[in-house]
Amino acid sequence: MTLSEFKQFHVNIKIRMIVSFVSDVAEMSIFPFMAIYFSTQLGLAWAGGILTFTTVVSIICGLYGGSFADRFGRKKVMVVGYFIQTTSFMMIALANSPWFESVWLTFLMFFLLSITSKFTDPASEALLIDVSSEVERPSIYRFIYWSTNLAFAIGIVLGGLFFMSHKFELFLGFAILSIFTLLLTLLWIQDQHVPSKEDPRSLLSNYVEVFKDSRFMVLCLSTLLIISLEFQLYGFIAVRLNEDIHSSLFGFVIDGPKMLSILIITNTMIVIFASSIIGKVGNKMKINTALFLGLFLYVIGYSFLAWNGMIVVLIAAIAIATVGELLFQPIRSTYVAQLANKDARGSYLAVSGLTMDAGQILGSLGLLVSALVTNGMMAGMFILIGGVGVLGFYWAIQDSRIKISRNIA
Repeated sequence: MTLSEFKQFHVNIKIRMIVSFVSDVAEMSIFPFMAIYFSTQLGLAWAGGILTFTTVVSIICGLYGGSFADRFGRKKVMVVGYFIQTTSFMMIALANSPWFESVWLTFLMFFLLSITSKFTDPASEALLIDVSSEVERPSIYRFIYWSTNLAFAIGIVLGGLFFMSHKFELFLGFAILSIFTLLLTLLWIQDQHVPSKEDPRSLLSNYVEVFKDSRFMVLCLSTLLIISLEFQLYGFIAVRLNEDIHSSLFGFVIDGPKMLSILIITNTMIVIFASSIIGKVGNKMKINTALFLGLFLYVIGYSFLAWNGMIVVLIAAIAIATVGELLFQPIRSTYVAQLANKDARGSYLAVSGLTMDAGQILGSLGLLVSALVTNGMMAGMFILIGGVGVLGFYWAIQDSRIKISRNIA
């Protein structure tokens, strides 16, 4: 997407992209390193309990956030969430300052940051859909996917450099940026959603409607199966590489952890530097051709990562999987937007967002299964899981709400 295209978007879309980028950088600078912080301060048992509790409550808050976005409007939910985040960053900076230190205040503020992040996500996503056209959405989602990966890369670098030695400065910097994102949202976001004046439905009835939408739920479950393969990279595949990779490339000794780093860096570099090219290639295809080609490449790429031990093949496999993801993800997001009922859009998107959390859980099960079967059998399971996911995609998009056009590929 070019700068001229960005300028043509609705102000809500531009602000949402800026706010999300800042938030993603902040999260990746902090969240991955909190396990180290809590385990150092409180021990492994406490750290595990804190992170598990925070994750579970965050998922529940995401469901409430989706329902509230439909009942009270997107902007109100976002402003409340960003205000709590800004306050939390200020307090977590104080709790790690030269004048005062408190691990429990840090935990409380980390907890609030985590749950408000999930709480505002459905409203933020629904806000984008409210003001975007069918033609714009694939380009928008492609740009968001690119900017998210760039933000993650920047965040990991910042966290690695400053989290352990300059926590106060890091948290204070994000507190200042949070004030900026709060003001952007408060002053310039224009909420296009008009909540229904009928008696508001309960949280349960809101989600009963979503769960009864069979096409949408199959799309979410199929997405869950597909993305669970990627999460194997940090579980089963990481362990396999550590056991199997003891080689060299151009004179450099490469073991499992180094190979995993190479794969992650390759994935990130392709997303950052090749998204535009791959997007243009996808635009020349029919939308469903791009979708299913992307899914096929994604499944094949991760299946090779499950059993092959050649360094060059592994790098090629992650490259193929990444290209596949760049092709199918924007289209998948576009179809989610089309299937989401306008009056319950926040709730639909909250359920869609659960696929990432469930994907992590399903991905972690790969480690348990891998203890019982061979790597070749794991690769076969990857193909089977991916195949079921692809069939689910095919069935889910056979719906009158899905608008198929070459112009939105």
